[in-house]
Amino acid sequence: MAEKYNGACSLWFPKSSLGKKTGLAVLDSINTVIDINPKIGTFLFLIDREHIVQGMNRRSRDELDNSDIKGMVEDKLSNKHIKIIKIDNNTPDEAFIINGKLGSHVLQIYVLIQGIDLKIEEEISKLIKLEKDIMIPPEKEHIQDFFKETFHRKSIGQGTVKLIVGASKNNLRMSFPGLTFILNAIGNLYSKNN
Repeated sequence: MAEKYNGACSLWFPKSSLGKKTGLAVLDSINTVIDINPKIGTFLFLIDREHIVQGMNRRSRDELDNSDIKGMVEDKLSNKHIKIIKIDNNTPDEAFIINGKLGSHVLQIYVLIQGIDLKIEEEISKLIKLEKDIMIPPEKEHIQDFFKETFHRKSIGQGTVKLIVGASKNNLRMSFPGLTFILNAIGNLYSKNN
């Protein structure tokens, strides 16, 4: 998707020696990355909603709103000794732009909770509906079958790339409002600084 919002900055996907992290635990990597490369100060985290609500009972999950998630993100960052300077309140729900500090390091942290109700497959399914006018249930198996038939790719990642490459920006905004907002914000921030 970042290619559709191509700007002058690059996204780096580090391989972690800490093992696979999901949910808010991915925020722990800020400290690790800064230890490895202190020049990095901008972070983008994409987190499936299903990993935020794991272990919650159904009622708590259903009542979880944007301010609850914001509080969870703030708590997690504070527990990692990251001082929050400002959180932008002019973002779509479940998209957070955070200015912070870790010691002397100035940080720009973008956190996006993906999934309409639970997971990113819901957003992918919505894009398929908008682009192809086909309703696909938002389950991995159904999306994989669609991608295999349409793009000869069973991988959700590869199929989604093919779908996004051909998608209109308007349909991308409608399907992934938080992600497109954040990618625009990153591009705008970088173009202001250069």
